[in-house]
Amino acid sequence: MFHSGQANFLPSMTGRVWVVGDNGQSVAALERSLATAGFVCECLGTEEARVRLASGRPGVGRVLLDAVPTAVAAGLLAGLRRSGVAVTMLVEVEDLPTIELGLVSGVAGFAVKPVETPTLMAAMMLPGGEVLAPSGGCFPFRTLEDVSGLSQLAAGLCPDPESAQIALSELMCNAIEHGNLGLGFARKGQLMALGAWRNELERLLGLPEHAARFAYLRVECRPREVRFLIRDQGLGFDPGPYLELDPARSVEPHGRGIAIARMLAFPDLVFLDGGRCVEGVVRRRA
Repeated sequence: MFHSGQANFLPSMTGRVWVVGDNGQSVAALERSLATAGFVCECLGTEEARVRLASGRPGVGRVLLDAVPTAVAAGLLAGLRRSGVAVTMLVEVEDLPTIELGLVSGVAGFAVKPVETPTLMAAMMLPGGEVLAPSGGCFPFRTLEDVSGLSQLAAGLCPDPESAQIALSELMCNAIEHGNLGLGFARKGQLMALGAWRNELERLLGLPEHAARFAYLRVECRPREVRFLIRDQGLGFDPGPYLELDPARSVEPHGRGIAIARMLAFPDLVFLDGGRCVEGVVRRRA
């Protein structure tokens, strides 16, 4: 798990899973997806899961919790946290109370419904179960469409969602195009001048070598702040030249995202691990 001062990201997978939810059709579909990936699943309703938790340790490596109401999730997450079992939550994009509950309850990974199988697998592979880890969880993302929805969701936890969304979007897009896809500054400028940037980005995302390459947004909800960490799987870069608006780049159509993110929401932006991880903090109103 990466967090402040620790930029390493080490995915892990455990084989035995509870799939918990009260929508039988949805739970069955999730079970089929997980079984294809090699997980051994047991499907449970929320009440059955609650009873089983009360009777002792669940005997599984992970629980996948499928979009349950906040009140139901509260009881399940408390029991799962005591048991030390890693949790992945599927959430609805508008359900901020449940998302924040998951963040403060030690949920390891999140995915927003409707979820594609590769994104679900990326969320399931996130390490978890560390009782002493800071409250927070990770959202995998891979495409610009992912950035649009996820930045809006995460920004909803902030006092000024509009500014936070723009800032998060800029940093998350950088993680995809410059980090995971290795699209350099000069090459992006050439593509934008030709009107071919979006097409080239989609082409790169479609290549087999990029199919499983995700970036990750970690969100930590604390009493006085919301802490965001964005991590990509690229080679890293020197962020120094991009921290401030540079008049020499004023004629370029790009290259201002990091400076914009600092001005709008993250004045104390910090880059870690050679530029592969960036941390920004938004203060909450007292």
